[in-house]
Amino acid sequence: MHVLKFTIDGLDLYRAQAVSMDLYASDRVSAQAATVHRLDGLGAGICSQTVLGIAGLNASGKTTTLRALNFALDIARGNPMDADHLVYGPLVTLMNGLVSTRIVFTHADNWYLLESIIRTARTRTGQGDGTPYESGITLHFTEERLWRHTDKPVQKKELADFAVFKEHCEEILTRGVGGDHELAPEAKRYIPSYASITSGLYAEQEDATPVMNYIDSFRTPFSAPSVAPDIVHTFDRSVEKLTVDDDGKVHLKFVDDVRERVLGQFDAVQMLSAGTIRGSRIVNATVGVLREGGYFLVDEIENSLNKKLVETIMDLFASPVTNPRGATLVFTTHYPELLDHLERKDCVYFAVRDENRRIRLIKYSEGLAQAAPKKARVESKKSEIFFSNLVKGTAPKAKDVAAMRQYIKSMTGAHDAR
Repeated sequence: MHVLKFTIDGLDLYRAQAVSMDLYASDRVSAQAATVHRLDGLGAGICSQTVLGIAGLNASGKTTTLRALNFALDIARGNPMDADHLVYGPLVTLMNGLVSTRIVFTHADNWYLLESIIRTARTRTGQGDGTPYESGITLHFTEERLWRHTDKPVQKKELADFAVFKEHCEEILTRGVGGDHELAPEAKRYIPSYASITSGLYAEQEDATPVMNYIDSFRTPFSAPSVAPDIVHTFDRSVEKLTVDDDGKVHLKFVDDVRERVLGQFDAVQMLSAGTIRGSRIVNATVGVLREGGYFLVDEIENSLNKKLVETIMDLFASPVTNPRGATLVFTTHYPELLDHLERKDCVYFAVRDENRRIRLIKYSEGLAQAAPKKARVESKKSEIFFSNLVKGTAPKAKDVAAMRQYIKSMTGAHDAR
């Protein structure tokens, strides 16, 4: 399964209460291009992105956008939607009434457009302070329409607009709208209201494409992973062995050590760098995603890691040698220099706040073309464009920085300091 495009309407914090994202290569792809995944069958002329980067200032909406992407992926995968999901659960507080989603995705050589309307509901009194509903809120699909593409082949230009794509589709399944394609009563017993009708596309839930996340706030800081030597050596060449047994004990051996140390998690973590632990965890997860051809969403990928090591992780997804099934890495970063490592312009997004403090997700190739058409025609460093604030919202406001400096001066008694 590949998601090519999605939009979610009805989320507070976003400009016009909507967020959209393309996960396919919308710009020209040369015959020699190797950093995208070429789809086959009906979509043989279309490529999915293997690496997408989202850069922005602090509190610009980067993590929120990862949450929105995970929300869309779980709908397309037919997963039961959980208002208390660790990743996209916080979006529930941003939902302004009904939420509508549109998703273009592929599965088993079929191309689909899914349109859904989702509502939130409060559970009965007394079901808000424990399992199964921690928040006391549930998500329900009230209306859905599933369209299947009928023309051959699928043209890239159709993906630019949901309405254009729909012109080449036939409606095959609905829920909550009636008509000839309404979900049969017996099927409704097996597809609950908190799961999309897309769940019927997968014979077993295990068939769904995996989605993994790495958001630091979810991770236990005092926990070391089991890591293959070839992985851990990349982050710390002095470590010969790092494994965790069934009892949770860490077996740690350094090069030239005469003995293996058996430690508790807390003690083991004190002997390893934060980058070694974090990098090893990320690469461990990367192996699973690359093996299955799934999605890996990593927040603030640069944390505790050397820039070259981050680029190495990016390259694992960008190369068809290590990524034969077209897995996709989507990462956020505060440091736009990482974006310079990406060859394409259409795989980069800037998350900014507009004049009303609403989140805008701007595709780099489109934002640059609007802000500086001449620069868009030449190869500029993405980091330089970011730091230049050509695409408004990528640099801190001077008045905010000045106000903070003035406050610090007043607190330190340095009123006359420059």
